[in-house]
Amino acid sequence: MDLHWIDLLIVLVYVGGTIAAGVLARSSIKGISDFLVAGRALKTHMAVATMVSTGLGLVTVMYFAQEGFVNGFSPFIVGVIATVAHIVIGKTGFLVSRLRHTQVMTVPELYEIKYSRGVRLLGGSILGLAGTLNMCLFPILGSKFVVGFTGMDPSWVNPVMIILLIIVVFYTLMGGMVSVVLTDFAQFVLLTIGFLLGTYFILVHPDLGWDTITTSLEQHKGVDAFDPITNPSYGWIFVLYFISISFVSIVWQPEISRPLSTEDSSVARKVFWIQGLTSVGRAVIPMFWGAAAFAWTHLPSYTGTYASDGQSAVPEMLGQILPVGVAGLLLAGMFAAFMSTHDSYLLAWSGVFVRDVVSPIKAMMEGAPEGRSADDTWGGLSSEREIYWTRIFVILLATLLAGFGMFFIDRLPETAFKWMYLTGTIYFAGTVGTVVLGLYWSKANRVGAYCALIFGGMGPINFLVMSMVPELVPAFMQSFVENSNLTVMASLIMGALGMIVGSLLTQKSNPPRPLDFSDMK
Repeated sequence: MDLHWIDLLIVLVYVGGTIAAGVLARSSIKGISDFLVAGRALKTHMAVATMVSTGLGLVTVMYFAQEGFVNGFSPFIVGVIATVAHIVIGKTGFLVSRLRHTQVMTVPELYEIKYSRGVRLLGGSILGLAGTLNMCLFPILGSKFVVGFTGMDPSWVNPVMIILLIIVVFYTLMGGMVSVVLTDFAQFVLLTIGFLLGTYFILVHPDLGWDTITTSLEQHKGVDAFDPITNPSYGWIFVLYFISISFVSIVWQPEISRPLSTEDSSVARKVFWIQGLTSVGRAVIPMFWGAAAFAWTHLPSYTGTYASDGQSAVPEMLGQILPVGVAGLLLAGMFAAFMSTHDSYLLAWSGVFVRDVVSPIKAMMEGAPEGRSADDTWGGLSSEREIYWTRIFVILLATLLAGFGMFFIDRLPETAFKWMYLTGTIYFAGTVGTVVLGLYWSKANRVGAYCALIFGGMGPINFLVMSMVPELVPAFMQSFVENSNLTVMASLIMGALGMIVGSLLTQKSNPPRPLDFSDMK
């Protein structure tokens, strides 16, 4: 291992502090609202820090870096679109204000308020499936960063992944969202410093620098490295899809849990527009690192291991060019990013499975009335049992993630970035109808919600299945298998049409449930 003892000490001090914070947070957990949404008491500065930390996980660095390695500067448009969308959302309160006003902890809870318990059960199942598939790459990509950065033998990837997961699971189980928030603020600071220093040393390195990077991209990739429209991985369909998804994806449970944890809807709006200012940097900087790693691997003096691996080339480059102390600080920041995203996602998906799948099933079996009780339960499990089963699901999901990383990482249909949005769209497509239209269209009803969830999720699921058996795909479907951009865009449209058509045809037999926002601040 190439890591200096000073760098290793920096990382160990951070890990020890994180574990201590998780243990201390355990005493503050009084009920399920404390465990999942930190008692709904986050103020603006803390909510922004923890939301940025969650959005910038180590897996984010890895999949954005891979995009830069493969496609150069073209994917920079992703960061620009995300920033504009989040600022607009923050200023207008689109979706965020109304969701926070309903006082839900998970998005599928809205389905029971607006539609029915059955819709909530289906929506929770789809969200849990999409979230689990989406998260499958997180542990293995984080481990590949640590192994590549430290110069360990590649055979250590799986053991390192398991060790990292054990640490994350431990302190997530201890304090839930309170533990997450306590450590996220420190992670936010580390990430900011690490990003700035990493970029600085790339630009001033004698073998890299801006001119070397751009010249290498021009020579080996041509105009596709700079123009997202001509680049076959993107194009106009992707741009339109990403504009749409940037407004809808705010209801992704790990992201929306921060605004739902705030004091009120006005704070929730502030959280979005302030953290939106960072979106472009969170995307562009890792992409720039990926482009730099591409140039690094094409230097005549390059003797590394990952010349054709866009996921591992970036940590390998950073581990070799950063000075002692800075390397430890950046690795601690990246480890912080790994933990921040994992704890938030494990908590989010476990909470969804328990509150929106297990608890509704139990409530149906007991014949409990629909709706929320005073202690934030919904007629199924008690608050204490929800915490218990959420912790069980955290362990189960972590085990599943480890298995996927060890056995299926090499079977992805496209880049890691495309996998994230493809699996996310299984859920996002349905929310176009159930959440967007449900909150703003008075005619949205239960039948329309079922149609939106089913028809919206079919496209991405079919793509994943067809990409595994391409030889069985009919000729007229080949374009959808070869280009996931068509699939995800069509899925968003199907989700919206499912709600509109299904609702309009059944207004009399299934009258809509109204939502009252008259007293919203």
